[in-house]
Amino acid sequence: MYDFDAGDLSLDFANTKNWHASAAPEEYLNSYADLLEWGGKAGLVSPESANRLNQLALERPDETNSTYNLSIQVREAIFRIFSHRYAGEPIPEADLALLNSVVRQAMSHLKLTLQGNEFQWELEPEIEGANLILWSVARAAAALLTSDKVLRVRECEDDRGCGYLFIDQSKNHSRRWCSMESCGNRAKARRHYSRVQAS
Repeated sequence: MYDFDAGDLSLDFANTKNWHASAAPEEYLNSYADLLEWGGKAGLVSPESANRLNQLALERPDETNSTYNLSIQVREAIFRIFSHRYAGEPIPEADLALLNSVVRQAMSHLKLTLQGNEFQWELEPEIEGANLILWSVARAAAALLTSDKVLRVRECEDDRGCGYLFIDQSKNHSRRWCSMESCGNRAKARRHYSRVQAS
C-alpha cells in the first residue's frame, strides 16, 4: 500500500494520500497506528518502538490523536507546498509557517556527530516514534526545498488528479507521470484515441 519510490522521504510521506489532487482522494493514514506502520516501513521506527507507542495510544489516546492530527496537517502542507511550486502558484503562507514550526522543533533536538571524517546531523537517540517520523519528514522537506533537486520535483500530470509527487530522475528530465504503467499509459491511450477521432 505504501510507496517509497518518490525519491525523497518527504514526498513519500505526501504520497500517503492516494489521488491526492482529485475530488475523492484515498487516505492511507487513518490512525496513529497507521502512522507508526508507515514510519516502520520508512525505517524510522523499530518494531519494538512501534509496539510501545501503540500501547501508549491505548493509555493516552488524546495525546497520540493530537500527534496523528498534526502529522496529517504537516503532510497536507508539504503536499501543497510542492504542488503549488510545481504549478508556479504562490506557496500558501500558513503551510510554510507550519512546516517551519516543525523544522524548528526538529532542529532543537539535533546534535552533530562524526562519521569517519564527516560531520552530520542526527536526532538525539531518545527521540522516537511519531516525533521521529514527523521531525524526520519535516527536515527532509526543508532539505529538498533548499537543494537543487527541488527543480526536479514533479507532480503527476494525470488529468484525474493523481497528485503523486516525485523527483524526476529521467535522463532528459521529461517524466510527467507517476508511472508509465498507470497514468502514463492512460495518457498515451487518450492521445491515440484523439488522433483516431480527428482523422
